[in-house]
Amino acid sequence: MLEILYIIIALGLTIFFHELGHFLAARALGVGVTSFSIGFGPKLFSFKKGETEYLICALVFLGGYVKLQGENPEELNPNDKKAFLNQHPIKKIIIASSGVIQNIFLAFLLMWLVFTIGTDTLKPTIGEVKKGYPAYDAGLQKGDEIININGKKIKYWSEVTDIVTNFSGKELNIVVLRGGKELLFNIKPKIEEAEDILKDKKKRPFIGISPLAFLPVVDDVKKGYPAYEAGLKKGDVILEISGKKITYWDEVTDIIEKSKDTLKIKIKRDNEIKEFNIKPVVLEEKDNKKETESKKIIGIIPKANTIMEKYDIIKASDKAVSQVVSFTALTVKSIYKMLLRKIEADVAGPIGVIKISYEVAKTGIVNLMFLFAIININLALINFLPLLPLDGGLVLMFIIEWIRGKMVPLKIQEGLMQFGWMLLIFLLVFVTYKDIVRFFMKG
Repeated sequence: MLEILYIIIALGLTIFFHELGHFLAARALGVGVTSFSIGFGPKLFSFKKGETEYLICALVFLGGYVKLQGENPEELNPNDKKAFLNQHPIKKIIIASSGVIQNIFLAFLLMWLVFTIGTDTLKPTIGEVKKGYPAYDAGLQKGDEIININGKKIKYWSEVTDIVTNFSGKELNIVVLRGGKELLFNIKPKIEEAEDILKDKKKRPFIGISPLAFLPVVDDVKKGYPAYEAGLKKGDVILEISGKKITYWDEVTDIIEKSKDTLKIKIKRDNEIKEFNIKPVVLEEKDNKKETESKKIIGIIPKANTIMEKYDIIKASDKAVSQVVSFTALTVKSIYKMLLRKIEADVAGPIGVIKISYEVAKTGIVNLMFLFAIININLALINFLPLLPLDGGLVLMFIIEWIRGKMVPLKIQEGLMQFGWMLLIFLLVFVTYKDIVRFFMKG
């Protein structure tokens, strides 16, 4: 299947870019490279050019490696000018950290491609106006399309969020489109304390609106459910249910949930009006607290209220840099809070990453590119932790060597290396176990 091929390519690129960083830095600084491998274990393919053997090995999912000339202390020739361990600590620091830098660069490149090609994002249409908040008091309504805020044209809901969240003035001048007419509203945001994704409480502006996420249009029909058996199809526009006119998707879900018998659903398909008699079924699911909850469904998935977010190459570069910086900061804070046990250590192992990647790949290659940009940022930061055998641990050893004027004793390095491998193996087993429980032992 194409999804698996996309994941293999994305994983291969991630490994390739990381190892390429070490390789290029070593070559540029005059250090010999004996091997450049994608994967570990049995050799699948190889060729030699100059002093370097290039390999692809069977266990690609475990990563890769670059073997440098003179990296083993026991085989080191002190007169070898191309030997890695004979280099100045600064050169060794640059070579050791170049893989991480390449992962960050790949994240930027993937983000740039995403914003250049374009990705679906929510339209700036209001889905809910909360009572007691400035937007409700000013007169904004569900279905209003925001087209301008403080003189800035609005195309995406994310722009509305950014402007409101970062607003520090007195009033927002919001222009909306309602029934074909432009209406102006002057709204003073309300300052409230809110908890962000990392459970930090901060005060920020609110006006009390949320986006219209879905439309009353069928985007998919699940096999084996009443809607599929009745004949509903992708693209059907739901007009009425049991005599009630439908404007929004939440009206559909509300009627289905409250239904006691068969529903008469009127839809529009290719300029033709059709009616279907459909009886909802009860679906029982376990929530996050593993408590069983029941809901009525007919087996349809709504169309998202989205628009293509696309930029020119310059603006896409700005957006990519902004996203990489934002996700990097978020990841650093997450790791810090997990280490201090301030937030739950909810991480995915190799199985989890592959499963999540597969689900995302089914929604499109652009979304998979965005996911792997985030994965590359996470890998870069984790790999830069000051723990041997990670790149960050090597950098730490070389910084100490620079300060001391001589290498860290081999016995100390070996002890730290053994401890590091034991910890990494334990963590790998732990996250793999969590993946198995999360994805294969539900319920």
